Amino acid sequence: MTMKAKFLPAVLFCALLAAGQAARAQQQEMNEADYKKMLQQVMKSGNYSQNQAQSWDARLKVVSGTVMVKTVDGDEWSKVTGEMPLDPNDVVKTSADGVAEIYLDNKGTMAVGRNTELEITALEQEDTVFSINFGSLVAKIKHFLNEKYKMQVRTPASVCAIRGTEFAVEYSQLSRDASVAVFDEGRVAVTQAGDTGKDAQEYILEKNTEISFNPSQKRFRPVPLALMGRYRGALMTMRKRLLALKSWKPRSPARREELRRQALSGKVIRRQLNNGKAKPKAKRGARARAAAKRAKAKRKKPAPEEE
Repeated sequence: MTMKAKFLPAVLFCALLAAGQAARAQQQEMNEADYKKMLQQVMKSGNYSQNQAQSWDARLKVVSGTVMVKTVDGDEWSKVTGEMPLDPNDVVKTSADGVAEIYLDNKGTMAVGRNTELEITALEQEDTVFSINFGSLVAKIKHFLNEKYKMQVRTPASVCAIRGTEFAVEYSQLSRDASVAVFDEGRVAVTQAGDTGKDAQEYILEKNTEISFNPSQKRFRPVPLALMGRYRGALMTMRKRLLALKSWKPRSPARREELRRQALSGKVIRRQLNNGKAKPKAKRGARARAAAKRAKAKRKKPAPEEE
């Protein structure tokens, strides 16, 4: 066998190997192109949401009256109408006539009461936190089958751990009282704010019970649902809202950002409201009264006599 014949199989093997590598590279390039194309189609369809598996798609809906939102980027309150996606650190504030609702995907509905300030502290599904600075919140949350889902509702006087239930929480700035109630299903674990550590006293609220914390008290205990029963009407509405969220569709990050921009581009209320009531505009009223007085004097002035 000649030397040329001996090297022919080796050359043929190298050629086949190179051809195989080229084919795999081409296939990989095609797969990447197909993946990019598929991703673009999903983004355009609006059925993709960044971090959808980790964070709730929270949305605010104004029901009536004056409802304002302050974002982490500014100190001004923007009056909001209609619907608006919510981000962590947003603060929602209602006036004396304002009522709003918050939806968490199709898993939860919340009614934000009048004269309420609510901070969206965190929206991660493994650590969701809503903080009531003052006012009330009534919610219907589906039972979390996934043990990773955790939710808290905090007030300056209490911390409530939610696993899926029907509940109401309220806090008064005047009396510094905090009250928590569970309605017809679920349970809530409640501790006093600031009472931390392994020795912290935890109170378990079963269905149709409530508890109140007051700075003047030293002992607390759950009691049958009584004063907090006034929120049952709002709860019934939240039950209906949750049933209506079966057709929930996620939104892309770009669409959420556009809806937020539109919602926040409305009237900016530069001064803070005091208990939901704006201070009267005295200067404008004085100018209007002065103009009316001049017009009245002009009408009374006698016309000049003809010669």
